[in-house]
Formats: sequence, C-alpha cells, structure tokens
Amino acid sequence: MGVGMLLPSISVNDKTFLYKALVFPKPYIRTLTSTKPQFQRPTKPPPFSVHFSGGKTKFYKENSVQFDDLPRNWNLKRSLFEKLKARDSDPVQILEEDGDWSKELFWAAVGFLNQSSRSSQVLQVFDKWKSKDDSRVSQFNYERIISLLVEEGLVEVAVLTLKDMKNFHGLQASSEIYDSIIHGFLKKERFEDALFYLKEMEDTKVIPQPHTYNKLINAYADNGLYDDMAKCVKRMESNGCFPNQSTYNLLIREFSIAGLIKRMERTYQIVISKKMDLEASTMVAMLDAYANFGILEKMEKVCKKVLKLKPKVFLKDDLIHKVAIVYIENFMFSKLDDLGNELYHTKTKNSDMVWCLRMLSHACLLSRTGMESVIQEMEYKKVGWNVTIANTMLFAYARMKDFENMKVVIFKMVDGGVKGDIVTCGILCDVYGFDELSCWRKVGLFGDVVEFKSNPLILVAFGKGCFLKIVEELDHRESKVWSYEHLIKLVKQHQIDEDRFS
Repeated sequence: MGVGMLLPSISVNDKTFLYKALVFPKPYIRTLTSTKPQFQRPTKPPPFSVHFSGGKTKFYKENSVQFDDLPRNWNLKRSLFEKLKARDSDPVQILEEDGDWSKELFWAAVGFLNQSSRSSQVLQVFDKWKSKDDSRVSQFNYERIISLLVEEGLVEVAVLTLKDMKNFHGLQASSEIYDSIIHGFLKKERFEDALFYLKEMEDTKVIPQPHTYNKLINAYADNGLYDDMAKCVKRMESNGCFPNQSTYNLLIREFSIAGLIKRMERTYQIVISKKMDLEASTMVAMLDAYANFGILEKMEKVCKKVLKLKPKVFLKDDLIHKVAIVYIENFMFSKLDDLGNELYHTKTKNSDMVWCLRMLSHACLLSRTGMESVIQEMEYKKVGWNVTIANTMLFAYARMKDFENMKVVIFKMVDGGVKGDIVTCGILCDVYGFDELSCWRKVGLFGDVVEFKSNPLILVAFGKGCFLKIVEELDHRESKVWSYEHLIKLVKQHQIDEDRFS
C-alpha cells in the first residue's frame, strides 16, 4: 500500500477528539542506519522517520511509523477510546484485559484521561503499565507524568510519584521534575513547600535553572515580598545559578509595579553593565513607574525609546493618560501633539486617543489656528467628530470668550449627530447661565439621561467648573439616574440654597 492509502472513516467529532487526546512522547536523538554512507546522519529525526531502500520502506520502531500500520494504529486508538468513554470505565482493568499497551497507546490513554478531567486515574494506569516492563521505569516517563499531574493541580499526588521514583526505583529526579513541583506549590501559594523542594534540589546537587528561581521571584512579587526577591537573587548566585536576562527583566518589572524606583534603577544599571537587552514589557513598566511618580525627564526619555521599538508596542490607554497628565501638569502642552503623532505612526488601536491628544495640545495653548488645522486633518483622513473633540474646543473657546465659535461647535455637533454629555452641559451652564439655555434645549441637547463620555484628560487640562463640582457634591450624597433637565434644576436649586444661607 502506498503513501496515498485511505485511512478508516472517522467522523469530524472523532477527529477533533483524537487530535486533542493524543499525547506523543517528546522526540529524542537516535542513530539512523543509512545504506548510503555519503549521507550525513540527522541529529534530530522528524516524528515519522522513513527510509527508502531498494523500493521497500523500512521503519524504526521508536521514532517512526510504517505507513501500512497507520490504519491499524488508528483503529486500536479508536477502540481504546471507546472503552474509556464508557460510563464507570476502569482504565487499569481495561489495560489488564488488553494484556498490554504500546508506548503510543499508553500516552494516548493518558491524553484521553487528561482531556476527560480524569487525571486522578493517570497514576494508577502508569503504575500498572510500567509494572509490565522494567524499561518503562525511566526518568523521562516519570517527568511527563509528574508534569501532567502538576498542571492539573494534583501537586500532592505528583510529590508521591516523586518519592516513588526516588525511594522505590532509585532514580534521580531531574531539574525539570523539581521545577514542575516547585511551580505547582507556588501556584497554590504554598511557599514553605516550594522552598522545601528547592532546598532538596540544591542538596542533591541538581542544579536549578534560572527559570526555577524566576518563578519564585514572581511569586514573592505577587505577595509583596520584595525583600525576599532580593534574597532569592543572592541564593541563586550562591548556588552557582547566575541570574540571566529574564531574571533581571523580571526584577525591573516587579520593582516598577511596586513603585520601588531606586531598586528598579539599580537593576536597570546591572542590565546595562552586563550588556543585556531590555524587553519591551520591561521598558513599558519603567515608563509606567516614572509616569506614576511624575518624573518628567526620565519618563520622556523612556517614552521615546518605547515608541521607537520594533516591532511597535501598543500602549494601553491608561498609560497614555498617565504620560499626558505629566505633560499637562508641567504645562508642556506641545508635547501632547508630539505624543499623538508618535502614537498615530505606531498604528495604535485607539485612534480617538490620538486626536484627543492633538486637539488638547492646541486647545490648552488657546490656538484657534492649531485647532482648525487638526479639524482639517481629521476631515482629510475622514475621521468623524466625537464628544471629546467637541468639548475640548468648547473649553478653549470658553476660555477665549469666543461665543460665536462655541455656537459653531454646538451646531456642528448637531449636524454630525454627536450627542453632548455632562461635560458639554457643564460648559454651557457655566458660560451662559441657567436662564439662557433655551436655544440648546431646542436642538435636543438636554433631553437624554446624563452620561459622561468625554476623555477625562480634558478635565485634567481645563478643570471641572462650577457646575460639575456641584454635581459631584450631589452625586456624593445620593447617586441616581437623572436626565439633564432634572440635573440642571437640582444644581440651580443648590446654588439658590447656598446663596440663601451664605
């Protein structure tokens, strides 16, 4: 039968299940015998290593499958899965009835039990299967079983398996096995147990890998144990496992999140001195830390590096807000336009943020020409208005007492179908007063339920105004769903009451 032979018919659901359930052993290096000595031996054979000689197909039992055996293998697996799918099926009993399973069938059964949320039965099947052949008692097989148990949250069972492996069979546990168990205990926040097996690992001269300590450092950070993080690094070094690039990047990120700027900077200097690379997520974390503390110069320096990273990094809106607030608080309004342009070139997912920053830059500078240029560019690029753009311009024109342009903005909002929000209402009430809002009522600005849809940056830049401050007091006492008309009446009555008692 040739390569193009037909496999037995399988339904779509069966194919999907088989794909999910099959768990094949990791490939490992084997020596292949070639009939043509001029060919070099491959160091890593593919999963199905087939050798052709004299028109006949030869196969190697461990790492290859003969094409003629494929239908038989599929049928065996399907038959095994049918037995395992039966209600109250006992995989150990099925193994006994079948006599034995090949390595491929055993790992297929393990995969089935894992996918069926029956991982607790895996160890029983493994014990029975390895009892049938002493060669199956290997570090490799124990490593896979222990890893699977830990992944399913059965770390206590994994520990029992480790003890069986060491005490009963006299096998040495690998660093991967210890790493898996340590990580399992850390996920359960059982630090003492994790440290116990780390010490056992060190005492048995099994050299931990950096990622083992990295997981411990990460767990310390999640629980706010930052001094223990530093001790863990020293422990690494004393055991001959020196921190690598991932370790230092992890430390910088965690110190950044905690706001430990000095520790963050000291670790950063170590990275520079060792000529290691800073990961993109690490630089973003540093930017976040500097923005949180308003450290302008360092924030700006890191921000430039982040925006020039390749591939481009997409900054989250809350981080962009933090950076913009630092610029606003330092009256560096032109930097907002620069930031908006940089974000535009990174093809940020939130284009509204780009135009908000650019419009806000010119509005804070009270530049009519600048605001008009942004509007023209938006029209050229077919970007529609939103309430943030409108309110930013209203704030600027209100500061300039340019009431004609305020009216123009309002009517453009109406024409473009852009509904105002509570910020719009506050601007108009503060500028025109409560008795001169009839024209805005006619265009339908104050008929809906109160909403806040503007970017909060505009309130950082221009302040809240008298109307919004009173609303905050009212809302603090009693939070309700109000219409704009009702809210205006409440604010007006509040001012009358204050004047009466003042």
